[in-house]
Amino acid sequence: MRRLLPAGVTAVLVAVSLVGGTALAYFSTSGAGDANAGVSKLSAPSISSATPAVGGTVALTWSAVTPPGSGTVSYSVSRDGDKPEGNCPSVSSPASVTSCTDSAVGVGTHTYTVTAKWRSWNATSGSTQAKVTVGAATRLSLSAASSTPAVGVADNLTIAALDEKGSTVTTYTGSHSLTFSGASASPGGTNPTVANSSGTAVAFGSATAISFTLGVATVSSSKNGAMKLYRAGATSISVSDGSIASETGLAVTVTPGPATKLSLSAASTTPIAGSSDDLTTTALDTYGNTATTYTGSHSLTFSGASASPSGEIPTVTDSSGVATAFGSATAISFSAGIASVVGGGNGTMMLYKSGSTSLKVSDGSLTSAASAVTVVAANASKLSLSAASTTPTAGATDNLTTTALDAFGNTATAYTGSHNITFSGAAASPSGTAPTVVNSSGTATAFGTATALTFSSGIAAVASSKNGVMKLNKAETASIAATDGSISTSAGLTVTVKTAAAAKLALTNVTISAGSIGAGCLFTCTVTALGNNGTVKANVAVTDSLGNTIAALGSGHAVKVTASGGTVTGSPLAIGGAGAAESSTQFTYTSRASGAYTDTITAATSEGTTYTNATATASR
Repeated sequence: MRRLLPAGVTAVLVAVSLVGGTALAYFSTSGAGDANAGVSKLSAPSISSATPAVGGTVALTWSAVTPPGSGTVSYSVSRDGDKPEGNCPSVSSPASVTSCTDSAVGVGTHTYTVTAKWRSWNATSGSTQAKVTVGAATRLSLSAASSTPAVGVADNLTIAALDEKGSTVTTYTGSHSLTFSGASASPGGTNPTVANSSGTAVAFGSATAISFTLGVATVSSSKNGAMKLYRAGATSISVSDGSIASETGLAVTVTPGPATKLSLSAASTTPIAGSSDDLTTTALDTYGNTATTYTGSHSLTFSGASASPSGEIPTVTDSSGVATAFGSATAISFSAGIASVVGGGNGTMMLYKSGSTSLKVSDGSLTSAASAVTVVAANASKLSLSAASTTPTAGATDNLTTTALDAFGNTATAYTGSHNITFSGAAASPSGTAPTVVNSSGTATAFGTATALTFSSGIAAVASSKNGVMKLNKAETASIAATDGSISTSAGLTVTVKTAAAAKLALTNVTISAGSIGAGCLFTCTVTALGNNGTVKANVAVTDSLGNTIAALGSGHAVKVTASGGTVTGSPLAIGGAGAAESSTQFTYTSRASGAYTDTITAATSEGTTYTNATATASR
């Protein structure tokens, strides 16, 4: 087409769009006189192929367009009127290419166009359709050779890559790093595994190299998906490659293995001595799962606990409710691997010795690991006494320990703080000195009087010469007892008190013809109202400072008895060398025949070791 332009008109460039056409044209003029206007056209590209492939890709090629002028032509691809994926150019990023591959294309029929662009001109191809029958992999699927595998036994997995419609994506091939999840470690700590393509068992939760062929991974020679689970029970297995994962878990119920050991648990690990404590005995497989096939009656032997201090034997009730001693066969009934107490039978335990112990059980083939139990003493029901020495010397200190015991002889540790204890069983010395126990404040308290002692965890022990220092003063064999008013010693503490060193002479077996003898007639003696021609007769003994007669003093000891008035016959007196150190004969003092008197009678050493004199005062 040509038009004549007026002379002198400046060149004008007008872009004209040909409505309904596939090209744009430029009108151009130049010069100052008559001129012709030329129209050029941008041709549309033609799609030569749109080839779909498994995995959701479409390979596109189109014809190249020759530009009507200088410069290059670029192209953009549209899929279903929207932006493509893969390496295909789009409107926002056109490229001078004539082929590309669209990816992530869903299953179905899709319409493609290609638009050529040169400067501000655009020309779009006709539409071409491509039908995708197998899309990109959107999920993984899991199946197993067995949905009820045994613990520790290989279960072959099959893993498939699927598209959105469930078709196997055969282009998902080669090695993929998968992570399995959903199964837990066994009670014994063994982790579930899947063998990788090299045959190495890899723990759940760790990357596992699995090889796929045409979208499917299967086990070969125990490699590439052999799963081992170790925790019995139902679980749901999942898998992911980091981008796609299984949508629903693979339901698997793992069956336990045969029993290889027993386990013991108690309702209380701190039972009170003599109280019932319900045991649960469980049969376990190698991995710590309950071995449910271990059922019915089994003959078990319990061990680990000892008899109480007072002799009570620990027991467990059998399935009939009969208490059976530890160490003896006990019939226990199991159901699905577990034996629990029913109505007081089938595992009710009674322990009697306080303290820590380790319980075990065996059926002759299977044995349990030790189960720790600490038995707590029952309430105090009696007292017990012990002494640093059971043969103390008269007048010497002897540390006494007072212990509160439960009914089974265990130290009743709850018996604590200050308690008033009354001691008995020992007599005063011949000189009248009473036995004593020092209280918690350090005061010596006579037997028969409440004595405050401090107990710690059931025991009152001497500390800093307080809280139980005992002194016994009479040479004798005594049975020491104690009570707090509610509980007492069940058996006395036998103590044999020895005489101290020989120290004094003493008057023994004193008799008078009339009058009366004053109290404490031993080292000194007072006789009143004896009258005239009255007599005082006595033996003489060698004693310790408390008046206990010495034994086996040896020969060569004699005593002379004199008086300040009256007469003495039978003196001197020989002191026996063997047995009691006492004269075998008596002296006789006879008062004057008339008148008032107060005479002093003196027994003094005349032969052998000198001891403190013994005296008596006689008056009318």
